[in-house]
Amino acid sequence: MKKYIISFLFLSVFLAACSPEETPEQNEAANEGEVSTLPAEEQEETATTSSGDEYYRTVIPYELSPSRGLTSSNMVSSYNIEAFEKGLFELSRESFSPEEYVFREGQVFTEEMIRGYLGRAYTVEEIEAMSEEEMASNNAFSNLGLNPSVEGETDPERIAAESPLYLSHILEQNYMVENDGSFDFSGMTIGLAMNSEYQYQKEQYGPTFTRELDADTIRQEGEQMAQEILERIRANEDYQDITIRFGIFVQSTDTAIVPGNFVSTAEVAPGADQIDSFEQVNAAYALLPSSEAGTINEEINNEYINFNRDLESYFDSFTTSVGQGYFMDGTLERLTIEIPLEYSSRGEVIGLTQYVRGLVSEHFNDTEVEVSIKDKNKTYSLITKSGEEDVSVHIYE
Repeated sequence: MKKYIISFLFLSVFLAACSPEETPEQNEAANEGEVSTLPAEEQEETATTSSGDEYYRTVIPYELSPSRGLTSSNMVSSYNIEAFEKGLFELSRESFSPEEYVFREGQVFTEEMIRGYLGRAYTVEEIEAMSEEEMASNNAFSNLGLNPSVEGETDPERIAAESPLYLSHILEQNYMVENDGSFDFSGMTIGLAMNSEYQYQKEQYGPTFTRELDADTIRQEGEQMAQEILERIRANEDYQDITIRFGIFVQSTDTAIVPGNFVSTAEVAPGADQIDSFEQVNAAYALLPSSEAGTINEEINNEYINFNRDLESYFDSFTTSVGQGYFMDGTLERLTIEIPLEYSSRGEVIGLTQYVRGLVSEHFNDTEVEVSIKDKNKTYSLITKSGEEDVSVHIYE
């Protein structure tokens, strides 16, 4: 990744924006048009009650991230949003144990900063060629962009080939340590959502073309962007002594019915301003049954085929069920199944639910499973399994 100039003006704005303390006047300006609240220092903070080591406790009063709302607009599908957020929590557990840390939504990156990061970088030559008006309209004074510069290129096809937009969104999570009734900011996790394809138009209002991006290049670009973000964060002395974990997530396409996945992660120790190395994350979502799932784990794919055959033996009108599996290192960690049912009687719903409960234990003994029996508009029953023998059933009235 080429080095681009970051002006002194940007650095000053960034450090101010990252500051954990704000004056009442700043809070009032930031919340103009909203219902005013007490400054954070005047509110008594506490944490929610623990529900075991599966979920983090959260700081209350609950603070929404200043960049809230960007996730849904920046990412290509709801499937990717859910996998990105859930996966980032799982990566966070590697650095911040739920037994020791309390979660808070990210408070460092503002909406304006995130938007700036997602823009394109400008080279020195590009900036020197701009008038002050052009620099202002292009936000070139701050030059926050992490996506590659087009370096003066105007041809959409050449831009797609040489300088596509890789970075789609940035998600921040904060982790606190409770200390004598207060909460100390001790760590943060930053997820970078990358595009797997680049869409462009050769002419305004013309057809949209799609260019598939190289998987290795996507990962490398994301890791280089993470290093740049780290350096910007460490420029603020308030964040020099916290642990930071990064995760690189590659989205699936906007037409895919399974989400993308994390491909690499790295932990940065307090005080360090360089990422020594990234660890590969061998995770993937796949439909079951499918050739893709068979490539990941043939035994599991065949087991799902047998599961469907057993369903077919129960009632004649059955078509097929579709499962979505989450694999980690080739092992099926989670499985979500939807079983379509054309309703005929409540007795049939109860009987089928009881039958499926047995099949779940028989075919997916070591996997976290959730099964919904439903038609297009209504769910009739829900079957969940979190452990080897822990199977729960709920039949809706």
